[in-house]
Amino acid sequence: MKSIISVSLLTAALGYAQLTLADCNYPKMNFDFPNGATATMEDMVATQTSFKAYNADMDAYLQCLDDELALVSEELDIYPDIKKANNLKYDAAVDVLTEAAEEWNQAVRAYKAQ
Repeated sequence: MKSIISVSLLTAALGYAQLTLADCNYPKMNFDFPNGATATMEDMVATQTSFKAYNADMDAYLQCLDDELALVSEELDIYPDIKKANNLKYDAAVDVLTEAAEEWNQAVRAYKAQ
């Protein structure tokens, strides 16, 4: 009987964790970086606007991950696993954002070198 209750609680906790951690929508980068060596000022300004919006969306996504993890009780037996999964998502998003920023900076440097 005790194992049935334990399994039921674990199943409920996993379901709660999935619901809790499923609300954050990963932002998509819906633009390409121009070749800075050949881009026009208009291309660069349009890309800058798009990149700023993407950066803000990514910041909101990262905040959402933090907020959702804060909703999960640290008392759950599976909390370390939930936190690890959350941290993997967070770190992967930061890596993608960092790569995008580096690509943007390369385009800007190439544009300024024209």
